[in-house]
Amino acid sequence: MAEGEIFYINYGEVVTIGRGHKCDISYRNFKKYPSDKSKDRDTLAVSRKHLRISFYNTHSVELKDLSSNGTYLNGKRINKRLFIIHIATSETSYEIKLGPTETFLLTAERT
Repeated sequence: MAEGEIFYINYGEVVTIGRGHKCDISYRNFKKYPSDKSKDRDTLAVSRKHLRISFYNTHSVELKDLSSNGTYLNGKRINKRLFIIHIATSETSYEIKLGPTETFLLTAERT
């Protein structure tokens, strides 16, 4: 559902991702959001407020799982919250998975 979507998070920002209207990145705004979401189990696996991403600075990003179904980073479940250190100098992307199919790549833009 999030395929082709791109989101930018600036340093110092805190954003929430989920199905809820009040989320900064809301599934309801995705181009491929199903019109009859009651039939889409994958969509319902994403909580109204699923994940909070806090970009503190170029050295520290916090991921906080707000869901009941879990959030995964590079295939491992986040146990409530996790810090990614030195994201700006990392050579790799981080794969974030919400529910059974929704995957996002988290990378720092190089300047």
